[in-house]
Amino acid sequence: MNTTRAEIELLIAATGKYQLLEENNEGVNAYAFRAYHRPLQQPVFLKVLDAVPGEDLFAEPRLLVEATKTGGTESNVVRVHDAEHLGSEYILVALEFVEGGSILTRLNEGPLPLMDAVTAGVGILHGLAQLHGALLVHRDIKPANVVLTKRHGLIWPLIADFGSVARLAHSEATVPASKHSALYVPPEGWEAPSLYDVRSDIYQAGLVLFEMVHGSLPSCDVAYLDRRAQRELKALATAADGIDALDRNRVVERALARKASGKGVVSLGDNQPYVPTRLKRIINKATASDPERRYQKPSDMIGDLEALQLPNWHRSEDGQRYIAHGWSGRDWAIEQDTRDPQQWAISRRRSRAKGFRRWEKAASLPEAFRLVT
Repeated sequence: MNTTRAEIELLIAATGKYQLLEENNEGVNAYAFRAYHRPLQQPVFLKVLDAVPGEDLFAEPRLLVEATKTGGTESNVVRVHDAEHLGSEYILVALEFVEGGSILTRLNEGPLPLMDAVTAGVGILHGLAQLHGALLVHRDIKPANVVLTKRHGLIWPLIADFGSVARLAHSEATVPASKHSALYVPPEGWEAPSLYDVRSDIYQAGLVLFEMVHGSLPSCDVAYLDRRAQRELKALATAADGIDALDRNRVVERALARKASGKGVVSLGDNQPYVPTRLKRIINKATASDPERRYQKPSDMIGDLEALQLPNWHRSEDGQRYIAHGWSGRDWAIEQDTRDPQQWAISRRRSRAKGFRRWEKAASLPEAFRLVT
C-alpha cells in the first residue's frame, strides 16, 4: 500500500461510521484497526484490503456479510458486519471483534494439547463448510488467520482474514490460487495455470491441524531448500553480485512446490510421540498431493476427527513429562523412570487430586502411550 496511514484514516472517517480506537500492528498485509461501529453500536475489527484490478476481492463486498451471518454463536467464521469499497483502491471490512489470539501466537508456546488440537481442527472445518456453502473458498487458511477463543468451556476456532477469499461459479469450480503464504499453497496451486477448489482449503486446514498437533513448521526458508534449490542459489550467487530477493523467493517457491508435490510439507516438521497412527492418517489424507486422494468435503474429515477418542496429551512446562488430564476419570503422567532410565514410568491420580502414584512401566515411550489408551 502506497497510501499513508493518515490518508487511510481520512478515508475511513469519511464513511461516517467508525470511531477508530487503535491500530493493530500485527497486520502485515493491510492496515488494521480496533474501532467502534457507530450504527451497530459495537466494537469491530477493521481491515483495509487492496482492491486489485482484475482480481475483485468479492464480486460484491457485501456478499461476505451475507455468507457469515449464518451460524450465530455456533459459527466458526468471524462474522463480517460490514464491507464496502473505500475510495477507488481499497475495500474496508468490519469484522466481529473477538477476544483471543491467533493459532500462530498460541504455537509460540508449542503444540496444543492433543484433543484440543483435534477440536480446533473440527471447528476450522465447520467454518470452511460454511464458506463453501456460500460458494466461497478462503485460499489462505494458516495459523495467523485463525483466532482461538473459548465457548461452552471448549477451545473455539474462528476463521478470520478474508483478503484472499474468492467466489466459485459452482461447487466443483476452480479459481486461481493465492500465493500470499507460499508454505500453505497446495501442489495444484503451483501448476500453470494454478488451480484452487474446496479440496485446496482442506489441504490448508490439514497443514494447520498438523502444526497444532505437532508444533510449527519451520519458519526459516532455508529449511525448504532441497539440493536443486541450493544449486540454483549457488549459480545465481556466482553469476551476479549478490542474489536478488525476488530471484531467491522464486527459488524457494519452486522448492516448496516440489516438496508439496512429493513427500509433502509436513515431512519437514517434528512429530510428537503420543500422536496415534489414526490421526496421522487423517492429516496425511487431508494433505495428500493429489486432490482426488484428499477428503472431498469438510464433513468427511469432520466425521473421522470426531470419531477419535484420545487422551489430551501435552508436555509439562518443564518438558520432562507428558500429561493428560481427565482420561477415564484420571490424570496421567509419563516420564523416564528415575530408577531405571531404560524404562518409562506411568503414574496416575484421580482427576485433580494431589500427587501422582506409580501405576505401570513400559520399555518404550510408544508402549507407555498405548498402555494408557
